[in-house]
Amino acid sequence: MVGTKKSERILLRAGLSRRPFRLTSHQGFSLVELSIVLIIIGLIVGAGVTIWRSSIESTRLSATKTNLDNIKSSVINFATANGRLPCPDSTVPPNNTGQSNPVGIGICAGCANPPCWVPYQTLQLQLPGGKDSFSNVFRYDISYDTTGGALGGLTNTTQDTFCGVLFEYLSHATDVGVLRVPCVTNQNDAADNGQIGAAGQGYGVAAVAISQSSVDNVFNAPPGLTGKNIIGSSREYEMAIRQNGPAYGDLVAELTYGDLYNKVCGTQKTKIRIQNYTTATQYAQIAGISTCATINSAVAGICASGVCHIDIYQGSTVTFYNNASCSPSPPPTGANQCGAPITFNMTGGNDAGTTDWNGAGIYGRDGKVQITGAAACTLGDNVNLNP
Repeated sequence: MVGTKKSERILLRAGLSRRPFRLTSHQGFSLVELSIVLIIIGLIVGAGVTIWRSSIESTRLSATKTNLDNIKSSVINFATANGRLPCPDSTVPPNNTGQSNPVGIGICAGCANPPCWVPYQTLQLQLPGGKDSFSNVFRYDISYDTTGGALGGLTNTTQDTFCGVLFEYLSHATDVGVLRVPCVTNQNDAADNGQIGAAGQGYGVAAVAISQSSVDNVFNAPPGLTGKNIIGSSREYEMAIRQNGPAYGDLVAELTYGDLYNKVCGTQKTKIRIQNYTTATQYAQIAGISTCATINSAVAGICASGVCHIDIYQGSTVTFYNNASCSPSPPPTGANQCGAPITFNMTGGNDAGTTDWNGAGIYGRDGKVQITGAAACTLGDNVNLNP
């Protein structure tokens, strides 16, 4: 160690050589490597965001479909409890209250351009603001008539008459060329006129609920009510089976007449009302019941006194007479009997579906038929507004 410089002795003591200190390429990242890493990180983050957004959209769609099913179920429950369908909420959002308009029995009011909005409060639904999962208010249309003097369709019924009226609609759900509102059609029916263009192109429905623009955001469909669900058009909607895509983006839930009839009327017999529009008082006796009912004439259009109708249940047979004892003259004449016994069986000519239907007028679809002719007591469609 003799003769070694002091600085060299310090380096040797520190265990360091006198070779220059160099930073090799293995001790850092180049700009190219850093760029590749950032690109990879960006792709991972982007994929994660896409998956996250897709998951959110899927959850919203699932929740909206569930709410549509809940709306249908609530309409069925309401009809079972009240014997009628609830009218839409006609108040334009964001001021919509969720209340049926009107609240009670009657012709739906205020909804000038159906579909209006779901009466979520009336239906006792937990839908804040009546909105779907995309913050759009559910649209809603049901079977009611808007023409002047109309009887209200399925909104102006009672528990006694609801199933009879419903059966009329059910029996004629696919009639072609008759105003049927609301109805659903497929893409082959080009006209928006509230009618079914040809057999197989559509059918009438009791109710329809629509999630307006929830899937617009998913399928990039035009904003608003797409397809035939356009404000201002006739109450004709695309079928629920219509595929969503760039041209059509609404979610539509249908409540068919058959679904409603099976749920509401499956546990109770349908009733039909027969009104007396002969020129004289008639007397009626239901098979198995000894009572002879007096049915006053309503030929003037208004039943001024007493009862001018008789209600019979499905499967019942009624016979009309010209005397208060409901007894025919001795056989074989039976002169006191007015017409043949009538059985309301829901399958033949003496039922609400085939007898009480007048698609061109405002008096059909009311669960009522009439007897005319003092001698024959011919059964036919009721064409009188009262009683």
